[in-house]
Amino acid sequence: MKPTELRQRVERYTRGDCRVEDLDRIFLGLRNRCHGLTSIREIGDFVAHRDQRDKGPVTETVRNIHLSLDSWLHQAEGRFPDLAKVKRICAANLRTATDAQLDARLGLKRDVVKSVLAQAIKKMEADRFEKVTKREQAVFNYLAGAFIWNPALTDDQVGEDLASLLTKAGALLPQERAAFDANDTFLALYVTALMHDSAVVMDDGSRFDLLAGFDNHEKRIEVKARIELAGWGKRVTAPVCIFWTRLIGTDHCSDELAAAPGKWNGAIEIDGSGRLAGFA
Repeated sequence: MKPTELRQRVERYTRGDCRVEDLDRIFLGLRNRCHGLTSIREIGDFVAHRDQRDKGPVTETVRNIHLSLDSWLHQAEGRFPDLAKVKRICAANLRTATDAQLDARLGLKRDVVKSVLAQAIKKMEADRFEKVTKREQAVFNYLAGAFIWNPALTDDQVGEDLASLLTKAGALLPQERAAFDANDTFLALYVTALMHDSAVVMDDGSRFDLLAGFDNHEKRIEVKARIELAGWGKRVTAPVCIFWTRLIGTDHCSDELAAAPGKWNGAIEIDGSGRLAGFA
């Protein structure tokens, strides 16, 4: 996209004339020059390939959570993985855990946790279990045995990243930031509608649907991945949040969607009143 077009679309957005097609074009135009802001690349990729995603932070988060949940359930039944798989589980949980979670549970910074975990695994692989320190054991036990999940993206993160990148590109002027932020509700609803009724693909080819709603105790609009676990003799599913917003569902959804907070079938869109609604 030419800089002049990007600027024109941002100007229209900051005036409060919010259009889905403008955000589509903005995210598509920025996804290959996002300067490491993975949320922008991810949303641009959803615009380009909405049916299913097989890479990116949403897919990686779902894969990590799937591995963590499956291991946690197996260990609860007394079935423990071998060390090779435990290494994968620890890595998945470490990628998913926030810095605050690591600090609260272990009292350690992320880089220290990585180093301590590596030392513990090195000793275990060398069959030197007696040399594993209490700190190494605590780190290993937490990352090997916990079920850890967090959303891949939040509406606050997306808004901050988009504003930062547009400012860097010269398309959003510093004095326009307040007007830009005033449209954060529209942006959150846009991402929700974009991700809803799509899917992520796992390494083995299995496909997990992404579904929006607000069937949670805070009644906030979110997008969940419907994770399915195999090998349990019966169907085991777990809906896990991958996009979390501050928006209360009953305030920002049509009456039809508000009446079924966890059962939205088919595509959704932002209607003329600025709320999420099913296609008319």
